[in-house]
Amino acid sequence: MRVKDVTITGEINLKKLMELAEIANQYESDIHLVGETFKIDAKSLMGLLASIRTGLNVTIMVKGEDEELALKTIKTLLMA
Repeated sequence: MRVKDVTITGEINLKKLMELAEIANQYESDIHLVGETFKIDAKSLMGLLASIRTGLNVTIMVKGEDEELALKTIKTLLMA
């Protein structure tokens, strides 16, 4: 399992969240974003829409065969 704490610095909008969910779904690994009051599946657009915003501190938790690449990609998207 890979875990990384990040602050979302990129602009968050519907298009970006759709891209994030689409990319997360390309990985076999389980990918979760954990905040102070939530834990969501990064493959769930509804969860992302309800919880993710710019400036939020989240923990990215990834578990699976391709976890290292998945973590790197998700981190890059949240910070771009």
